[in-house]
Amino acid sequence: MFSKKVLPRRLGRAAGAVTAMAFVAVLGSATAANAGASCSLAGCSSSVNDTALGATALKNWCRGGDSTGAWTATQPTCKSDNVAQTTYYLSSGGGHTPYQEDWDTLRIDAGYCYKVKFIVDLGSDFTKTYDRRGTSAAYVKAADNADAHVVGQSSSSCP
Repeated sequence: MFSKKVLPRRLGRAAGAVTAMAFVAVLGSATAANAGASCSLAGCSSSVNDTALGATALKNWCRGGDSTGAWTATQPTCKSDNVAQTTYYLSSGGGHTPYQEDWDTLRIDAGYCYKVKFIVDLGSDFTKTYDRRGTSAAYVKAADNADAHVVGQSSSSCP
């Protein structure tokens, strides 16, 4: 019924599909883990500033069980994977956290409203607005399979 050349090719495609599904299942479970200071199997989280104003990223996220886009008004100060908390200034117009390093937190400055687009590997991208006008700073999580892009920020209105 099948030639000798067709059958191995079909089996190869089926095996490839099974391998791909298993890989996605592993990545899916890895992204739910508590963010540490090092990259996971899912990759490295990062922050990018696409605005005309500066922004700040932090190395560690200190709470378990949160997903990309979650926020807290409490500044993360923990040590994770034996790496102390540190900050990184994101310059205007494309400032990016260092490549191949894991940066889990984006700071939303007190008195500002930020629009953040999350680019999620093997997931759905989404955009959130964080309005901190008239209040303290907030800290937003990016999981290892996500990049947080600051696409708007203003102290007068929400972009």
